[in-house]
Amino acid sequence: MRSFAEATALSELRAGVHTAALDSEWSIGKNPHGGYMMALLTKAALRTAQRSHPLAVSAHFLRSPDAGEVELHTERVKRGRLFSTAHARLVQNGKVCIEATVTAGEISDAAHQWEAAQQPPIKPIDECPDHRMPTDGGLLGHLNLRLDPHSTAFLRGETDDGEVRGWMELTDGTDFDPLTLIVAVDMLPPTVFGLGQSGWCPTVELTYQLRALPAPGPVAGYTRCDALSADGWFNEDAAVYDSRGRLVAQSRQLALSGTALKNR
Repeated sequence: MRSFAEATALSELRAGVHTAALDSEWSIGKNPHGGYMMALLTKAALRTAQRSHPLAVSAHFLRSPDAGEVELHTERVKRGRLFSTAHARLVQNGKVCIEATVTAGEISDAAHQWEAAQQPPIKPIDECPDHRMPTDGGLLGHLNLRLDPHSTAFLRGETDDGEVRGWMELTDGTDFDPLTLIVAVDMLPPTVFGLGQSGWCPTVELTYQLRALPAPGPVAGYTRCDALSADGWFNEDAAVYDSRGRLVAQSRQLALSGTALKNR
């Protein structure tokens, strides 16, 4: 298996254009994982922005590419004293698959000056079984995902309250960083599985925010859905805490229920 660093390797084709290969092992079924592709695109944008950290990334998923070669087109639109902004596109066979805006800068490892709430409750990692999602994809070979027993109703064919929480570790022994946290915010099973929905739930838009540099060790993720529309559209808000209990990443996405997708 290729590590995250290997699966996000970039080759510069010319100024503002890099090539990369979407790794089939970083997929859910036949579809490259959205967080993985977003992290790959962000990595190219950071090079163009000439900054260290992705403070905020907003990505629109226009179509799902296949595993294989892609081009990453980036353009810096602002170079500021505290942050820079770049536009980025993931292109395959001449078609734009993802469009993103990346705000990049530097964030310190200092504790937050203020937080509205402490880390929500979660069972210790050794009390959370290693649940495998119902997929034939290879992504879970790279991440050890342990769901809190509160979040496993869908595995028993039951419904719950539209919230999911669980622990995540990279199986290659590396720790999470600002790029792999983009994978983490999109890693837990869709919240709507606990609301009676099933199947692949494609992300349409995802906004990620880096809130702090993560400490070594596993991270705990929490996602919730506020509303599932009659047409199958739902939001999913995520928060990720590191081993210190510090909030390190947040996200919000708009996605379409797999059940609704099958019925269209």
